[in-house]
Amino acid sequence: MSFNQGPIGPSKRYSQGRENTWGPYWDVLFPPAMVTAWVSFKRGSTGVNVARRFWAQREYLRRAYESVYGSDPEAWPSRHPGVVLDAVPYVDHPACLGCQWFGSGGGSALLRAWRHETSEGGSDG
Repeated sequence: MSFNQGPIGPSKRYSQGRENTWGPYWDVLFPPAMVTAWVSFKRGSTGVNVARRFWAQREYLRRAYESVYGSDPEAWPSRHPGVVLDAVPYVDHPACLGCQWFGSGGGSALLRAWRHETSEGGSDG
């Protein structure tokens, strides 16, 4: 029996303790599921790296936004500037530079980011 054919159990939540960084991104990418030990391992290795790449791209875009509009979010033209992240080829995700919001893939990421921004963070896109 291979590593991926063993019994399944509840997935581990690798985002715990990372609520102010890439944690919410990981939670969207990898919702709770019943998985094998191999899938759990991959969610904790490759999955964490994917969430971190999305967060790093968001932070880069936030710094660029702050270089234009300043570091005080209250003075920004929009309190929830929407962006589209593409840290993984061919999978775009809407996100916000002003809060932890991160949308799942699928649909128009640009439209969902715009909806989040124009609703002042009230819409999940």
